[in-house]
Amino acid sequence: MGKRIDFDKAMSQAKIDRNDSIYAKPNKFGYKININHPQIKPLFDRYKKWCGEKILSDRQRFHFENIIFQLIARGGKKNEQSDTDRSSDC
Repeated sequence: MGKRIDFDKAMSQAKIDRNDSIYAKPNKFGYKININHPQIKPLFDRYKKWCGEKILSDRQRFHFENIIFQLIARGGKKNEQSDTDRSSDC
């Protein structure tokens, strides 16, 4: 095995920019939210568990992104709708 190097050095050697934004870079799928962002990942994992899925369909992913955009628009305040109310997207 090779020597271990720190994350930042590996990123600079691989010439990969760290994406600290919650917004995804332009991609061929049309996704707008970076699900690997530290503030988004727990929400995404919770949404997958709520849907009962390990891998989401495109429709479910876009539904999740829509929920995130709604949270951003409300300033992060939770809606009065119950967590048990499921839409047809899950």
